[in-house]
Formats: sequence, C-alpha cells, structure tokens
Amino acid sequence: MITEKYISKLLYDHDCVIVPELGGFIANYSPARIHPVRHTFTPPSRTIAFNAILKNNDGLLANAIKSGLEISYAEAVELLHHEVAEMLEKIGKGEKISLTQIGTLSNDHEKNIQFIPSQGTNYNSDSYGLTSFTSPAIKREALHEKISRRLMPQQAVRSSRRLPATLKWAAVFLPLISIGLWSAFNPEKINSLYSNYASFLPTTEKSVRVSGKSEASLKAETKVIEKLPEQAAAEVTETPVADEKPVVVETEADIYFIIAGAFSVEENAQKLSEELRLKGYDSFIAGQNRRGLYRVTLEGFSDKELALQKINEYRKGDFPGAWLLTME
Repeated sequence: MITEKYISKLLYDHDCVIVPELGGFIANYSPARIHPVRHTFTPPSRTIAFNAILKNNDGLLANAIKSGLEISYAEAVELLHHEVAEMLEKIGKGEKISLTQIGTLSNDHEKNIQFIPSQGTNYNSDSYGLTSFTSPAIKREALHEKISRRLMPQQAVRSSRRLPATLKWAAVFLPLISIGLWSAFNPEKINSLYSNYASFLPTTEKSVRVSGKSEASLKAETKVIEKLPEQAAAEVTETPVADEKPVVVETEADIYFIIAGAFSVEENAQKLSEELRLKGYDSFIAGQNRRGLYRVTLEGFSDKELALQKINEYRKGDFPGAWLLTME
C-alpha cells in the first residue's frame, strides 16, 4: 500500500498521523528500560498506539502523498479514500491488515478495530543507532564472604632470593653487638630501666642507699596492701646504729592480685588504672598474659584467704567480673 509508506515517514516527526475514515496513529514517548530479570537494556523510543475515533482529515497525510507522488491534493484524497475502503472491507471479513513497520489491524468479537504495534522500529530520532542489548548479571561477593576473607590471616610471601650466609649471621649478631655497646656506654639508663621494670610488680626487698658508697642496683619496693586494722607498726623498719649499715626488715610479698580488667591496648589499661587510683584503690598494671592483654589490678595480697574474701566483696559490689591472679 502507498498509505503505509507515508504514515511511517510522518511518525518520525509528528506525534499523530490521521488516516481519514480509519483512525489516527499516535506516537508516545517511552523512556529507556532495564529488565530486572533478563538484564536487557532498551533505549528510549516512541511506541505507536491507534485511536479509531480520530477520523477527520487534517490534511497532513494527504499533503505528504501529494508531494511524494507529485499529484494534486484532490487526487491524493481520492487515493486515500480508495485504500482505506479496501482495508475496512478486509477487516470486516475478519482478515488482518499488516502495515509495514507500523503494526497490525484487526476486528475483535465486538467488531471494534484492534491494533498491535510493530516492535522492530524505533520512531525516536534521538535514539538513532541505539539498539537493545543484554548484559550478563554482575556477580557480587556476599557479605559473609567478605568478612571471612578479611579475617583470614595473611600468609607471608616467601622471597625467591636467598641471602648469603654472611649477611644472615650479620643480621643476627649486629643487633646484639649494638645493644652491648650501647649498654656499656649508658650504664645509668640501664639502671633506670631496671628500676622501672622492677617497680612494675612488687618484690620482697626494699632498696637502700648506703652513704659513702656508689648507688647499688635498685630493686622494687615491697607493696603491702592488705593491712589489717590492728597493724599499727610499719612493716619496714630501719634501726640506725652508729657506724653500721641500716638493717632492712623484709616483708612478705604480694602474690595474689585481684584483677579488675584486661585490655589489648596499654593506653586503655593505664586509663582504668588511673581512674581506680583516683577512687582510692592501689591499682597498677600487672604485666601481660600469654595473649598480650594488660591486666589492671585492684589490690594485692600475700594471704590467699584474705584475697578470696576480698574478691567476693568486690564481685558483690562494683566489680562483678573481678578475678584472682596468682603469681607464685
């Protein structure tokens, strides 16, 4: 048919093309679409619909036929009338009229004209050259797989290069030699470090400075926390005697410690220890355990029965999670 050719051309530039005595073909804009299951991407297009009510001749289709065939307007109208009459006759007999690149016209059970648009033509000129395509689904790593992968220990990469034996021994002995030389030239710092480490945990001796002699190796002062009310005298007494060295009376060391908490970060342990000391507790950090946790103490005792009695009091009070550390 001549009519379908000009209808198809006009639909690229016009939203509605009326075929007199038949109906109007309407082009509606449709945005780009993504099918969530098939993963199909469709570009923007103009879908074609049919309205059987629009039958009045607006002159658009007749003028297009007139210019294309170089005939008069009256001849173009007559040609349209003849082709439409043939289409209506075939549709009335139950036949389907297929318009190339437009769609199919047919009658339903109630003798109304039904239109099925063609899917092969995109009348949106802005989408020229764009076609539908299918993209495979993107496989994303599940959340539990990410967590398990991050928690896995990183394996060390072995180097393919081997160091000479001389460099290996140098790597072992050079730090030891450096530490030895530094210790020889910095004895005061060594004594200071030893003193700080010795004061970290209580010991059974108290350091004494003897007049007229060089300062001896410093040892940690004994910490006695479990003082009973009847103990009025000091545990450590010195009896000065003329021309004699001071006499040191040793006290029994604390070996039972009530632990208030353990932390993997030393700063957190120090913070808790300071808070406890402000509240009146004789708190300090009792070293690290095998897992590297810093243990914060509440009190230390040399008597196990007294330590067990105190820990029960703490657990019933402000420290329900307190536990006893034995360092024998």
